[in-house]
Amino acid sequence: MFRFSPRTNDAHLIKWREWGIEAFHEAEQQNKLIVLFVTAFWCGFCQRMDETALSNEEVHAILNAFFIPIRVEESQRPDVDLRYNQNGWPTVAFLTPAGDHLFTVNYTETDEFTNLLVRLVSSFQKDPESVLQSASHAGAALSREPANGERPTLGPPIVAEISGIVEGFADHEHGGYGTDFKFLHTEANDFFLYLYETSGETSYLDHVRFSLNQIHSSKTYDRQDGGFFRYSSKPDWNEPHPEKLLEDQATLIRNYLHVYLLTDEHFYRTTAEGLINYLDQTLLDQSGAGFFGCQDYVRAAPVVDNVQADTPPAMVSIIDSYIYCDANAVTASAYLDAWWILGHRDCKQRAEAILDYQWQKLRATDGGMYHYFDGQPHVPGLLRDAVFTGLALLDAYAALHDETYLKRAKHVARDIVRMHRNTTGGFFDISRPGPGNLKLPIPVLTQNANAATFFVRLADLSHDNSYREAAKEALQSFPNAHRNYETFAAGYGHALARLLAVPLSITLAGLPGDPAVRELAQAAFTQLGHRELVLKFHEDLNVSVATAYIDIPGQPLQAITDPKLIQRDKC
Repeated sequence: MFRFSPRTNDAHLIKWREWGIEAFHEAEQQNKLIVLFVTAFWCGFCQRMDETALSNEEVHAILNAFFIPIRVEESQRPDVDLRYNQNGWPTVAFLTPAGDHLFTVNYTETDEFTNLLVRLVSSFQKDPESVLQSASHAGAALSREPANGERPTLGPPIVAEISGIVEGFADHEHGGYGTDFKFLHTEANDFFLYLYETSGETSYLDHVRFSLNQIHSSKTYDRQDGGFFRYSSKPDWNEPHPEKLLEDQATLIRNYLHVYLLTDEHFYRTTAEGLINYLDQTLLDQSGAGFFGCQDYVRAAPVVDNVQADTPPAMVSIIDSYIYCDANAVTASAYLDAWWILGHRDCKQRAEAILDYQWQKLRATDGGMYHYFDGQPHVPGLLRDAVFTGLALLDAYAALHDETYLKRAKHVARDIVRMHRNTTGGFFDISRPGPGNLKLPIPVLTQNANAATFFVRLADLSHDNSYREAAKEALQSFPNAHRNYETFAAGYGHALARLLAVPLSITLAGLPGDPAVRELAQAAFTQLGHRELVLKFHEDLNVSVATAYIDIPGQPLQAITDPKLIQRDKC
């Protein structure tokens, strides 16, 4: 189903096609150029173009007569967005009938867009061969394969280099990372917290605390409705764009809970609880399927009767009411944290419901996961969905000790290796090639970093080190590519650091939300300095005092109730 600006527009009068082989076949059969409009549900410029250029009658006539128009939302087709997006949304890509790329524009005013279409049609009718020869083919456009040649040695120097890169982007004036547009970068916070726990260097924790405090005190935090906006156009976080994405809220819940666990400062707890309340009140699908994708705000159409002309129209909330697999998996993990750290049993029930729903509704019959659900499942075979589903299943196994979750995680692992493995290294982002630039799967560094994290955690929880080979394969395929990712390289550094370490397993037995359980967890994180701490929780309703069971291979199981006794030299 196509979605357009919530304000009055006629963009629906364009004869849009869904992305798929049928649209490309139609273009070749009719020898028509393709115009691909890549939009985002929450994108203000996309909405404006719907209301202006794409509502223009002349534009309708040209597109419907001389082009095959295809419309795609980035949240529904991240694989298409990855291959065509240029400098944000909307991205309007012009393709040959065979699907090769001609050129791309972004938001364009009506007259300019009309003139562009007229010139392109005229050129194609007069000299089609010249137009077709100017196209770039998918093989050239997708030169993102890992470099050939000798693979790098995966070692501590790479982790140290990445930590230096991320530190270099840390904004010590406003918090966060970078000095221009400010994104939330929760994965960088995770990496800094890991570095604090393993090195004892408090500057890492201090920067995460400062960052979380700053965004909460700024306009990026919505004090009226709750939740955090996606990013700010100003470095001080005070010019936010009005969209609030589910995945951002979930990863921030984990950030705030992690810092609460390390510091016992009530502010971080209450902020996490506020985010949970926001999700439950605003984005929860009452059917129990999970959470909707995002909340956006748009200005209503201006009303002039009885209102001063200079009064701006009210902001209206709109909800992307689709269920996205990857974002809901991350949310399930966050809610499991909220259960054992804070004792919120409803969060445990919500997480279990999400994971069961995804396995029943979003698991493809031939393996892998569907990307989203709108009454029917859509877009199977994306690596990101499989990886985050697998990680959530492992979090559920570590917190609930239900073997079903571990078995399902192993199924996901087999699917990833079978469906996404690149014979030259790493894992492809898609398992089902398609038309246009989807002819070539891409191994993406950030997605492979997440895959490596999944395989390391699966190896540690299942005690099967063969999964670590898959993690190594995922990371070893990108020689020095992390240098091009700036702050986004944090996940790669975090995954590599964990891969290089020998796991140490600790099970916390006690009541969810018990301060004594948190004290033991805090001691394990801060006093051991271990680089691969495998922390599990076991709810024990009969326990008289919370206990940490430390499993060191070749030694008797240690049972410790005093956090002070969890020490590096004893573990």
